[in-house]
Amino acid sequence: MFDSIRKWLGRSDDQEAERRALEAEARQFKLPSEALPQIFKYVFFIGLAFLNYRLFAHAVPGGWGKATGALAMMAEAIALYCAHNFSRAADYFRVALGFSGVTLMAFSLVHGTFSILDLIGVADISDAVRWYSRIVAFPLLTGLLGLSVVALTMTHPKNLVRLRQALSHTRIAIGRAEAASELELMRAYSAVEQARLDRMKERSRREGEYLGDVQRLITIEERKREMVARISDPALREALARDLGIDAPTPPQPREYSDGYQNGRADLD
Repeated sequence: MFDSIRKWLGRSDDQEAERRALEAEARQFKLPSEALPQIFKYVFFIGLAFLNYRLFAHAVPGGWGKATGALAMMAEAIALYCAHNFSRAADYFRVALGFSGVTLMAFSLVHGTFSILDLIGVADISDAVRWYSRIVAFPLLTGLLGLSVVALTMTHPKNLVRLRQALSHTRIAIGRAEAASELELMRAYSAVEQARLDRMKERSRREGEYLGDVQRLITIEERKREMVARISDPALREALARDLGIDAPTPPQPREYSDGYQNGRADLD
């Protein structure tokens, strides 16, 4: 029994020792340093930019050659930027870095090759290279540099973030404008309905006043006719009716008695 316990404890110690050994091995493992390749990369690009500038400065005398050489150095700087950030990018920005870097690097290598061949005395700058440097190089490098800058700017992550922010703010502004327009429309509709209600109220009030006046007029006319009809004197009745502008009413006739009552009166007589 004690032997079993001792073996179990010993096994636990062995497992702990193996774990510590693995941790020590993991801490000792290090990735290769990229300092030296990075230094050589910058030296290579700087030297290539110098060779590009030398080619155009020697092939095209004057300020035009220096301007073309400066443009070639700018293209080399963009190629260095693409090479440095290619492994740090993704999506469309990585594609733009790849195409721009490869295209500009290809032209830089061709220009640098002509320049270094002339520099070491292997081959002089030919008339075709001079014609290319004077006529074609500047607009070609300008176009490539412009397209690269536009592509890198449009696909840069910061610009994509700003684009999404602008889209969100645009939607917010549109929503606020729609809400404000709906609110203003509701206010205008309410004002129109209130004006319509006021018009109906005014119309009802005027019609009520008109009906009241008509009712009073009817009452007055009936009272005039009734008063004139009560006058027993025909001449006075006609004169007063003429002054009041009404037709002379017929005075009420005495009630006629039945034949039996009249025959009784006749018998009495």
